[in-house]
Amino acid sequence: MEFVDVAYAYLAPLLLLLSLFLRRQQATYFKSTLAAMNVSLVFFVISAGREYYGLYQLAKAFGFNVTPQGLLRLASSNIPYFAKNVLVLLLPFLFLFKKLSANTVLTILMIVLLWYDVVYGTFTNQPYHLIGSNYAPYLIPILRYSCLLTGMYSFLWLIKRLPIRSA
Repeated sequence: MEFVDVAYAYLAPLLLLLSLFLRRQQATYFKSTLAAMNVSLVFFVISAGREYYGLYQLAKAFGFNVTPQGLLRLASSNIPYFAKNVLVLLLPFLFLFKKLSANTVLTILMIVLLWYDVVYGTFTNQPYHLIGSNYAPYLIPILRYSCLLTGMYSFLWLIKRLPIRSA
């Protein structure tokens, strides 16, 4: 599930733009797809949580200070990056609520948080990597994400949580 944030960062802005320029009936299909994408971000949070837990175990194995005070001292060295990571991990849980699953403001906030490093690096002339630049073979992650998106869309359709079902 490590490709979910990459696919979201590129596909969500495109869907938002398309929903702005299309008629209302067609825009609801894009809003429903966007709702499925927003809910699928929970799998990204689970994957990131596993990675952070692995880092915790590695630090503990090497004898680093992994107490809450040590973590706060580490986080205080780069507060904006720490706040961005916390928001990226907590915001997808808001998408689990029916009213917020296709919320445009929260979607734009999530897109801004995912592209924060690129925008910050561009304006400060610091080196940065584009989102997903570390993937060499794109085909398998794209296929996995399309299967996840299809499954999430059908699940939300079955439980009647898509905007198209309520319209």
